[in-house]
Amino acid sequence: MAKVEERPIPYISAVILARNEESNIGFCLDTLGWCREIVVVDMDSSDRTAEIAAARGAKVFRHPRVQAFDTAKKFAVDKASGDWIFLIDADEMAPKKLSEALMAAAELGRADVVRVPFVHYLLGAPVRRSGWGYTPQARFFRKGKVLFSGRIHGYFREADGAVIEDLPHLDANSIQHFNYRDAAHFVEKMNRYTSVEAAHMRETGVPFSCFRLLRAASAEFFYRYFPRGGYSEGVRGFSLCLMMAFYRALSYIKLWELLALPGGTARDLYSSERAAVLKGWGK
Repeated sequence: MAKVEERPIPYISAVILARNEESNIGFCLDTLGWCREIVVVDMDSSDRTAEIAAARGAKVFRHPRVQAFDTAKKFAVDKASGDWIFLIDADEMAPKKLSEALMAAAELGRADVVRVPFVHYLLGAPVRRSGWGYTPQARFFRKGKVLFSGRIHGYFREADGAVIEDLPHLDANSIQHFNYRDAAHFVEKMNRYTSVEAAHMRETGVPFSCFRLLRAASAEFFYRYFPRGGYSEGVRGFSLCLMMAFYRALSYIKLWELLALPGGTARDLYSSERAAVLKGWGK
């Protein structure tokens, strides 16, 4: 009888970047037992995120807080020892079928990068339209086969020549992303993300005009609500499309602040005006 060739067990590292995720990270870690190593990079959390991760056996590293969490992903990946990296966020979970599909991909070794689909939960329910859908990302890859750019929501790309595999768009194959819990959570994240978007636009020389702002916001709403089917998801879909239009508008407003105001805010202007008022009082 011919001897069956045994494939080596791939060394898979799960990598998580987190800040103040004590309410989420335990659920995420509970779905990563199939990974040989779990690396958590904590960004100055003020809650028990790091403590929970360490208690679950993760290797915890510290990284200074940065405005765009995604820019620290390279640091996190560099800390991993595995030949394969599974990049997952603290508010995400990996179903068992997905773990089986990714382990099989690593064992067969036909691809360097596996693009994983998502199921996004927004405002209390999974959202299938409005520009979200399955939205596959390169979240499973051989170490060194993705390149990090530092851009928010566009922070890595496949290395030149990397062989790419797409998992079928099925819920069982998808990272479950428990995203914006409610409108307040959306606004909280939007404030951080739009600051990064504005800084990137300034760095790349995007000019500001009111027309550009209105065009970008209108196009965002139209694209998500009509071609991407936001209209089919009732009030939730309409609300998400409208909030994303404001996201685009706010990015341009912050770009204007960076270009028009000293230091990007009116702080210096207010300081001089306050000094003038106090001068009138002889102070």
